Amino acid sequence: MIKKQVFILIALFIGITSKAMIYTVSFDKVKSHYVTVEMQFSSNGKDYIDFHVPVWTPGSYKVREFSNAFENVTADGREIIRVDKNTWRVDTKGIDNVKLSYDVYCFTVSVRQSYADEYYAFLHGVSAFGYVEGLEEEAITLIVEPFTGWNDVEVALPQNKAQGFVFNCTNYDLLADSPIACGNFEKTNYTSGKVPHKVVMIGEGNYDLEKINADFKAISDSQIKMMGDHPSKQYTHFVYNVSSGGGGLEHLNSQTSMMRRWSYTDESAYKRFLGLIAHEYFHLWNVKRVRPIQLGPFNYNEEVYTDMLWIAEGITSYYDDLTLYRIGKYELKDYLGIISGQINRLENTPGKEVMSLAHSSMLAWVKAYLPNEESVNKTISYYNKGMLAALMLDLEIRSESNKCLDDVMTTLYNDYYKNKGRGFTHDEFISVCSNLANRDMRWYFDDVIFSTKPLDYNTLFAKYGIVAKDQNEASPSPWTGVKSKMDGGKNILTTVYANSPALDAGLSVNDEVISINNWRVNKEIEKYDESHKTGEEVEILYSRDSKLLTSKLTFVNSPFVKYDLEVTDKENKLLKKWLNL
Repeated sequence: MIKKQVFILIALFIGITSKAMIYTVSFDKVKSHYVTVEMQFSSNGKDYIDFHVPVWTPGSYKVREFSNAFENVTADGREIIRVDKNTWRVDTKGIDNVKLSYDVYCFTVSVRQSYADEYYAFLHGVSAFGYVEGLEEEAITLIVEPFTGWNDVEVALPQNKAQGFVFNCTNYDLLADSPIACGNFEKTNYTSGKVPHKVVMIGEGNYDLEKINADFKAISDSQIKMMGDHPSKQYTHFVYNVSSGGGGLEHLNSQTSMMRRWSYTDESAYKRFLGLIAHEYFHLWNVKRVRPIQLGPFNYNEEVYTDMLWIAEGITSYYDDLTLYRIGKYELKDYLGIISGQINRLENTPGKEVMSLAHSSMLAWVKAYLPNEESVNKTISYYNKGMLAALMLDLEIRSESNKCLDDVMTTLYNDYYKNKGRGFTHDEFISVCSNLANRDMRWYFDDVIFSTKPLDYNTLFAKYGIVAKDQNEASPSPWTGVKSKMDGGKNILTTVYANSPALDAGLSVNDEVISINNWRVNKEIEKYDESHKTGEEVEILYSRDSKLLTSKLTFVNSPFVKYDLEVTDKENKLLKKWLNL
């Protein structure tokens, strides 16, 4: 009770001495996974105010309807009308100081949403905090009243330490972009680029905190050296240790990344985790500051479209593994293997002939984040092809100038973020690339970004003493063109590839394949491919919606590629400069 009274006095003091909005977070209902938020602000003489909850989170391009978790929205007994799915209208006629409160249900373990119980809370800004229309630019004071027994409140915001867990925000955007972890956590600290960094471990795991500290610092040092400086006054890594799941999300002064709690001793899993950390950390510049012009200031109320997510995520995907190579986590062979894996992923996706990289970026809201069984045939990933586009852009610029993609990123950072204070258009991005490459690069973007033309890897790689060899070319395998799963002893088709024998035979996703040539299927059907020969015809018995059907299927040579990258000239000057050999 004493602690709560202290926070009340702090809130009253702040209210008297400052015009800042006050957000107070408390956890009295946390055992039911509810967090209570109280907002205090001035009505500015208006007869009503509109309280909104965001529908999406920057960095994840999907409408998630966060208002679904908001309950008990009240304002000192004033009349409140639910205007639409994410807006409450509060009658403020005749009052100046408004106290609005609500409960938000926090029960999703995710980097994109919030979770709370009596052991810890992780509050993701846009899913936990609504905003008042017209007051988005007002300064905010954030007061956190921890649950009994919690000693830590971690958030990358300036803190009034003399007053306890009281933090300052310049506006709603910063509050929305500053995740909060409350509980008792293991932590470690390091300094990079003269900026204090904190690593907060949420949940148990078999991690080595000293190793994590050293590896995170190496990643930070490398990327800061490349970009020239660190734009934050403080930075926090939130590492979310989970039993299952994964992913990460970037923020202005922090990032959140998931790791399977008992996988730290698995070398390959740990390197993938470091790659995720390098990816989210590079977003500190790329996306959060060096950004497509559409990505800020944010409209939290509806989708925001840009055809440059390949820059936001593809270029970042290029630099995550390149960072690990630069700090010695990968040998040359390993790094080239990562590149060849990305090539194989794209080349074995039929959607590459249908969707351009720019189109993939623009339609992320309904394609990338809402995939279905046909996605492989009609779409590509702007992470995957975007990474290859970034790689090829880097090599193109290096091939005929003394500049590289590093220079593109630092130029954008200095010219557009620091000097102009805004994002860039696609034409401006192309212009920067052309200027640094000492030639017009529009042709590259027309071929690689805005079209579905095949990527000519070998012509470019040849300049660097590298050749891409298809290991499947000499002896292609028989192929039916499906993927399947065993479910309760039944073989169920999960993917039917475009232009495949299975499609020609009339097979469809969700069909149950029962037999091949009257022999019962007892494993994934694609595992039977090597038991047959190209040109061989078989009879398939299958069930669709409980009806038995038959069809003829003829095996063909698999169109799938398996590229390996081989260095043919280790003394190649371009290669040595690119990979610091």
